[in-house]
Amino acid sequence: MPAPRKHRDAILASAVKLFRRQGYAATGLAEILNDSGAPKGSLYHYFPAGKAEIGAEAVALAGAKVTATLQDLAAEAQDPGELIARYLTLLAGWMRQSGFRDGCPITTTLLETVPEQDAIRAAGVAAFAGWSDVLEVSARKSGIAPERAAKLARFSIAVLEGALIQCRVAGDESPLAEASAELRALFDAARP
Repeated sequence: MPAPRKHRDAILASAVKLFRRQGYAATGLAEILNDSGAPKGSLYHYFPAGKAEIGAEAVALAGAKVTATLQDLAAEAQDPGELIARYLTLLAGWMRQSGFRDGCPITTTLLETVPEQDAIRAAGVAAFAGWSDVLEVSARKSGIAPERAAKLARFSIAVLEGALIQCRVAGDESPLAEASAELRALFDAARP
């Protein structure tokens, strides 16, 4: 009898959490299993390629969750500056709540595995593209020229990733607040 899908989902949820908090290399398969509560046999049943497969799927899952959050915020925001400000406010709250132990749900894994793990790299490329697309669409809707909207969207991802790292290192959310204000100003200045 095959293991219930809940074990697969639990393994991925634990992998996302543990990779985000302590990194890919420092997280062992036994730790993922222990945290997930899944039986040992379910790991290789669902992930026959092992940790690299879990890593790729964890990056894809976390990336999709961020994209969904950005889409929800975009539906409520009046413009891209407000969208980015709302998202960075959420990030600051999550960072505070974790005691500044958590970071981006995918960056730690990507930094430790790329370029050696192509499936993880591809999942990261797709995740960043999804986030950027949401910001670009919001920018274009506010009247920003397509090429400028695309550049600002990609730049925003780079800035928020850097701000998250600085936040975690400093144990302070002010890098996110500063990034939010500057990105909002850039988007506002680009609007007609």
